[in-house]
Amino acid sequence: MTGRTAAAKVLAVLEAFNLCRGEVGVAELARKAGLPKSTTHRMLGILCDEGFVRTAAGRYELTVKVARLAYSGADVEPGLYDRVLPHLTDLHETVKHPVLLVVRDGSVARVVKRVCGSRTAGFATLLGDTLPLHCTAAGRLLLAHADGGRLSRQLVSAQASGIAVDVNEWRSGVTSLAVALRDSATAPPVVITVVGPSARVDVRAVAPELKRVAHHAALGMRDSQLRSVAT
Repeated sequence: MTGRTAAAKVLAVLEAFNLCRGEVGVAELARKAGLPKSTTHRMLGILCDEGFVRTAAGRYELTVKVARLAYSGADVEPGLYDRVLPHLTDLHETVKHPVLLVVRDGSVARVVKRVCGSRTAGFATLLGDTLPLHCTAAGRLLLAHADGGRLSRQLVSAQASGIAVDVNEWRSGVTSLAVALRDSATAPPVVITVVGPSARVDVRAVAPELKRVAHHAALGMRDSQLRSVAT
């Protein structure tokens, strides 16, 4: 262990986050990374300084900067994730289920941001994980925005209503709902999805809250784009 370079130790800490759920403390990260606690703390300091990790009350979490490295789509404008994050947090606080931000990455849907509490982290897809397009709410909505007229009945329904739902299709006992933030005529859609245990997710209650937050997030994105053009 003493022969490991600083870069290798930083990478070990980053990889340790993938073995944890939600916000995590130094001691747990040190165990997962196979590093002393003091060394892990120093590496976390480097990652925080560079914007890859943020900390609050002694707990640590990856930032969207890591997701940008994982996501190959350069057509998502810089700063989008940061502008949408308050809306994701608002939705999570309302529905009490994990909230994910999802984009299309080739033949899969990629999670680029997640907001969840410690009790719901087990249902949240890890940052940077991929989802199948054909059997998840987020995936079907992404397909609906890109199919070019060859839509199945489910995709037509998702496109017409603006919301897609997956109940026990991808994973037994898990339900997800998704709404797109933009129309694919101008740019690839960015999707907000809520995921949770089917026994606890009330689709009729969550759907209007999801649409409300997506509407406000989309308005915020457009206002930001207008300000950018004006300046």
